[in-house]
Amino acid sequence: MLAVRWRLLQQFLALPNKAFFQFRYWHNRFFGGVVVTGLMLGCGAALAMSYVTPGVQIIFHATLLIMCAGAIAYLSTSFQVYISYMVTLITPVTIWLMLQQNPASYVLSCLYVFFMIAGWISVKRMNELVHDALYYRYDNEALIEDLERLLASVSQSNKALEKISTTDEVTGISNYRAFRVQLEDVWRQYRGKQLQVSLIKLNIDDYHEFNAHYGQEAGDRYLREIAGSLSSQVSHKSQLAARLHGAEFALLLPGVSCENARKIALEVKQQLDDKKIENLKSSISPYLTLSLGLGSQTVAPESTSRELLVRTDTALWLAQQRGHDRLEILEG
Repeated sequence: MLAVRWRLLQQFLALPNKAFFQFRYWHNRFFGGVVVTGLMLGCGAALAMSYVTPGVQIIFHATLLIMCAGAIAYLSTSFQVYISYMVTLITPVTIWLMLQQNPASYVLSCLYVFFMIAGWISVKRMNELVHDALYYRYDNEALIEDLERLLASVSQSNKALEKISTTDEVTGISNYRAFRVQLEDVWRQYRGKQLQVSLIKLNIDDYHEFNAHYGQEAGDRYLREIAGSLSSQVSHKSQLAARLHGAEFALLLPGVSCENARKIALEVKQQLDDKKIENLKSSISPYLTLSLGLGSQTVAPESTSRELLVRTDTALWLAQQRGHDRLEILEG
């Protein structure tokens, strides 16, 4: 019988996929093998009792009880299998003890019955605990998976909200909030390194008149075109193109000298001039024009970003006061 069971074990181990197999078929074969093994051992012990000495009988009793106790570790996950094994292993010897009709045999048979009852209760309770543990394990795993999905969803929502809160809805580039945050971050990173930060601010001349005459859709279209021109000048993650408000934009250029920033500003202006966008409501030119202010400053330990903002705003104001459609530069 042991050889047959060993052969069945090898067949099971040879299955290509342990995750998917005929569970009921193999469970029944295992259950049958356990029952037959218990009957062979129990009946064999009962038949041998009459032919061995009392000392050997004690060894038989101890061996049967040890085999029942040891099987708990392997069979308790299936209450049906363990109880069948215990009953088939102990019942034949218990019956043999009762048939001896002497006080010692009655006491020993009662101990066997007590052991079976105790084993029944213990394994039943252990089986319940195992099932509860598996249930809560899979329940907790499902809860963890739900929490992970929830956290991922919250994280994606936060990223989406962060993007919305820092993006201009008309042009798709950064807004004023993102610009101020980036400027302060750059200032902290550059402070003490004596590196130069350049800032370009530009405003579309007579934009409100253009917008009123040609319509909101045309006005938004050209806002997006200017935003695209500014974005094309961004070559490093620390640089930023932003729409501040209305028709005013900014291009933050950390690490860019005043001269290079001037070339960038003129290139952006030239791109708009080349398009020759009609603006009959302009007091300066028959086309849409830009006024630009460029501020550039070395980040000293005691300096603040406000100094650069004031310098750039002043340069833009000068460009507008001196006739628009021009670039003014203030370098610190």
